[in-house]
Amino acid sequence: MIKISAPGSMLMFGEHSVLRGGHAIVLAINKRIHISLEPRADRLININSSLGKIETSIENIVIQPPFQYVLQALKNSPPPSGLNIEIVSEMSSTMGLGTSAAVIVALIAGLISLANDDMNQLFSKSLQAVKHIQGIGSGADVMASIKGGAGLFQNGQYQSLTLPIELFASYFGKKTPTAEVVQHVAKRFNNYPELLHNLDKANNAITNEAVKSLSNPQRLGELFNISSGLMGAFGLHTKEIEDFLWKLREQSYGVKLSGSGLGDCAIGVVKDSFYPKGSFPITISPQGLKIEK
Repeated sequence: MIKISAPGSMLMFGEHSVLRGGHAIVLAINKRIHISLEPRADRLININSSLGKIETSIENIVIQPPFQYVLQALKNSPPPSGLNIEIVSEMSSTMGLGTSAAVIVALIAGLISLANDDMNQLFSKSLQAVKHIQGIGSGADVMASIKGGAGLFQNGQYQSLTLPIELFASYFGKKTPTAEVVQHVAKRFNNYPELLHNLDKANNAITNEAVKSLSNPQRLGELFNISSGLMGAFGLHTKEIEDFLWKLREQSYGVKLSGSGLGDCAIGVVKDSFYPKGSFPITISPQGLKIEK
């Protein structure tokens, strides 16, 4: 039996622009997805998690919710024999905490290990599985789940960063699927490609400024607020989201949505050790992927 775990993640800066080659700051959170793989003597695959149970065979994998990410990973990297797969998550899949990337990273790492294959393929194989389901993906969340900690991400490269300040998260109450949000942004700017390009440049400038401000809570909070305005320009806010963010902003140094937008969690900078009502601390996971044989 092989046991694998990978942390969830949150984006701090660079949402959407990272899909077009921009920088993003991403962090691994101290909530993990745990997977155990037990080889079988036959060709059957049994999957068991809090989302339910499913049985299939290696030759007959049909991609279907709620196991679409798991099944896609298995289809892309079929195991040498049948498997019993147990999945335990420390976080909800509806909050935008990078659970899809974490489960793909953990499962594909386990499959690579079973096949005694090259673990250097983990990032590319995991990103490929994400793109098969979502149609698009930057790989920032995938890299955070692999590497852990906080980092500056661009085009598959990850530069580790030190983040000494206190952060909080607060769930808006719903999540819009990433693929739908990406399509929403693309449609919004279909007739304004130059405007989208300039918004991406502004997003990149904010992200690079944030890299220099990670130890300054007040300044980082101001950059969160500026970034939040830019996310509104991308079309990622509703009136309800604006009201939600403003309530948190009044109790913190700054706040913005984390992730694709139109839902998910807000991420903010704690002010005077006070956590806004309904929020929870973000603890960074220094370790990414873990494999036990």
